[in-house]
Amino acid sequence: MSLEQFFERENTITPYQFPDLVIEKYDEFYVVRDDLLEGGSKRRFIDRMIRESIEDGIEEFVYGGCPANGYAQLSLTLQTKQYNKKSIFFMAKRSMDNLHPYQKQALEYGADIRWVSNGMLSVTLSRAKKYHLENPNKRKLLPLGLEDPRVINDIKELAKTIDLDISEIWSVGSSGTLTRGLQSAFPHLDVNVVSVGHKMSEREIGHAKLYKSKYKFTDEVKENERPPFPSVLTYDAKAWSVMKEYAKPNSLFWNVGK
Repeated sequence: MSLEQFFERENTITPYQFPDLVIEKYDEFYVVRDDLLEGGSKRRFIDRMIRESIEDGIEEFVYGGCPANGYAQLSLTLQTKQYNKKSIFFMAKRSMDNLHPYQKQALEYGADIRWVSNGMLSVTLSRAKKYHLENPNKRKLLPLGLEDPRVINDIKELAKTIDLDISEIWSVGSSGTLTRGLQSAFPHLDVNVVSVGHKMSEREIGHAKLYKSKYKFTDEVKENERPPFPSVLTYDAKAWSVMKEYAKPNSLFWNVGK
């Protein structure tokens, strides 16, 4: 073994072992139950990107695009913690007695949240970028939606392991990272995305059929329109009433978390 091969082997990180996907049927629809995975699906999707970044010397993962009700603060914090690394978030300042439950949970997990006054998205993104540039060799700046070619590819590869007779695919979307990964996994099926955040661009939508949620981004789904399984009430749960109206029997819905 050469010295180069030795160091390459020494720097390789053993991947975290996730439980298998759980898929259950509700009202004629197949549902990926990643609400059963603490931190949700994003943990699965970002794991390789995190590991390879650490192998390149990254110590901190910096994100300025997470809203108060965003799930990334949970997923990213838990997954970087698996490898003894840090997640740094720049988020709009709130009083500590007015934190969103996900923010409280992220802090309990060990997230390092830097509170930003006048914390519009453009400002939190700018602050995150500035912090990253102070030490770019040790800090990785993450884009909106945690989008990375490795993330989209790993969504694709995970989804391809599903062996069911599926009629079409459904998910919610904001950055579109998940739906584009699913489109790659199922190129011969119709893919549908329910927009729950900003107006999605053509690039973010890909070739999915777009539906717009009637709810505002921070609104929770009304009780009579909630799915019969745990789901993020300001995010994934907003797809259920749309699916009940438009989805085909044997559609697959990807429930990212709870």
